[in-house]
Amino acid sequence: MAADRNVTFLMIKPNAVEDGHIGDIIAALERGGFEIIGAASRRLSDGEARRLYDVHEGKEFYEPLVTFVTSGMVVGLLMLGPGIEELRAFIGKTDPAEAREGSIRALYGRSLRENAVHASDSWERLEHEAKFFFGDCPRTLTQDVFGECEDVDRED
Repeated sequence: MAADRNVTFLMIKPNAVEDGHIGDIIAALERGGFEIIGAASRRLSDGEARRLYDVHEGKEFYEPLVTFVTSGMVVGLLMLGPGIEELRAFIGKTDPAEAREGSIRALYGRSLRENAVHASDSWERLEHEAKFFFGDCPRTLTQDVFGECEDVDRED
């Protein structure tokens, strides 16, 4: 992936999808200065969820997290904007009860686990998570932030 530090990744979790907040979350992100350049929805398999959250393997919350993220549809968003730290501040603390009023997690989260969204916390995790969702870049991205789509015909 190109070293564009303004690229960010966010995943809308099953509870927010189920509650009908995809549009609300995208609108909030756009108002916050984030430009959506890729979107992909899917229902994660157990194996996909384990690969996505591999950094948490062995932690107490890992198995319940895998169960939760495989319980329904998720939406991955690749964005250009202020940056990783700014996105994480924008969405609010992990626990919606402690999140800043008006933040995405405060507005749409149900609980610590069902907190509406996941956002990459480092450049390394962003690369892992974005490649997971957008490895087929010509079909899912509006811009070639990966630097890997040049030889692929974007039209069928």
